[in-house]
Amino acid sequence: MSNTITSNEHFLRRARNIRNELLNRTDRYMLEDYPNLSQEQLKSIKDYRQSLRDFINENKENILSNGKTPDFPPQPDFVNINIIY
Repeated sequence: MSNTITSNEHFLRRARNIRNELLNRTDRYMLEDYPNLSQEQLKSIKDYRQSLRDFINENKENILSNGKTPDFPPQPDFVNINIIY
């Protein structure tokens, strides 16, 4: 029995896990009582979170075909999420 991975499915799973962690770490900005968030910043974080959600669908074939995950969308300036991936 072989344990060889024959597809790049694991790269897609890894990308989803990273995306989910980025979404989890930005959840706090969506709380109604998060302090000192301007309307511009709120729009920026909402747009960022949507781009994270769209990321997998937009890059799925690329990830599966070559096994490389493209760069994730850039974070807004006021967000500082340090994830090593």
